[in-house]
Amino acid sequence: MKRLLIVTYILSIASISYSQEIEAIRFEGLKKTKPSYISQFISIQKGDPLDSTEIIEVKQRLANLEMFSDVQFEVQELNQGVELVYVFQELYTLLPIFSFGGIEENFWVQVGASEANLGGKGNKLTAYYQYYDRNSFATHLTFDRIRQSQWGANVNLIKWSTLEPLFFSGQTVEYEYDNYTLGANVIRYLNFTDRIEFGGAFFTEDYRKFTEGDFEGAPEKVTKNKLLGKATFIWNRVNYHFFYLDGLHNQLNIQTVQSLDNDPAFYIAFNDVKYFKRSGKRGNLATRLRLGLSTNEESPFAPFVLDSYLNIRGVGNRVDRGTGAIIWNTEYRRTLRDREKIAVQGVLFSDLGSWRNPGGNFSDFAESQNFVLFAGGGFRLIHKKIYNAILRVDYGFNLQEPSINGFVLGIGQYF
Repeated sequence: MKRLLIVTYILSIASISYSQEIEAIRFEGLKKTKPSYISQFISIQKGDPLDSTEIIEVKQRLANLEMFSDVQFEVQELNQGVELVYVFQELYTLLPIFSFGGIEENFWVQVGASEANLGGKGNKLTAYYQYYDRNSFATHLTFDRIRQSQWGANVNLIKWSTLEPLFFSGQTVEYEYDNYTLGANVIRYLNFTDRIEFGGAFFTEDYRKFTEGDFEGAPEKVTKNKLLGKATFIWNRVNYHFFYLDGLHNQLNIQTVQSLDNDPAFYIAFNDVKYFKRSGKRGNLATRLRLGLSTNEESPFAPFVLDSYLNIRGVGNRVDRGTGAIIWNTEYRRTLRDREKIAVQGVLFSDLGSWRNPGGNFSDFAESQNFVLFAGGGFRLIHKKIYNAILRVDYGFNLQEPSINGFVLGIGQYF
């Protein structure tokens, strides 16, 4: 039906003489979102000639803002020209947070609130409490396109506490880990889809040994005050068609960490490439490739973690660490039911990864003991009227050792 409407609109445009100009642009269906915010993403102006291609491009650009469940357009003839009308169906964006995830013998839960369209201007505010072995909280505030400019900003305040397994001479030692962070970023929008973020943070890390006993090389306590500098470049060509995605997305992250104790600077860089392709009316192929490297210290505090929540579903909770990572996740999502408010997807996936050992060589990526391959399936329960309301359940198992397996629960798509 929606395709028929689009075809009808195109035919209606084609029936109007291109000599006519757009006399007026009007929005319908906006309840919370400010027209001034939406106008920033519309490259068509009053007085422009009617161009069906550009009108459809703007429609997709507005759909990609992720604050609308649907965007359509109409063209109406006036005495001296035409009126272009964009019709919106807004999503609910002020939502309580009740997120959770789990694997065998490990569970986490988040409780809080999130607003994805604060003030009707695309600003975002999130605040939540989390229990994941220990108690944490976080607050994030993002200002999108301040005063309709090409600049934005975000600030965050985080207290992150977990029980971290670290590895000393082949032995696993658990530490109570606390991270207190105050950070801020400046955002520069390059166009409608791409942006650069740069900023920094001051944070304190505190490790206290939780596992009883003496372990060679394992200190009782480590506390460090550090400064973080970072830059992120995002190149985005993904189009949203309701909950289906199509296109390419690349994100490059570069960070440097300097301890205030005059320890050597630490560097980390990683790049995520995501590709989405629609398959027929109900299929969606999704794949993600992550490449990451850091300063190659022989340390138990290596930054790249092997973990069910982050990269390999079913492998376990923070199973291993490395100073380099190659990770390839692939999913095929198939819509099994699609109703007005609720959709259900079935998912088949494979997760493949390899790590460089702390202090190791690039040849570590090819070593069998550093290579993991999991596969599995699951489902997604999607509420189509609420922003990012996707319940995710996956079961993954090791293709090399099927006895290693587990369920992974969460909110939102895995990637």
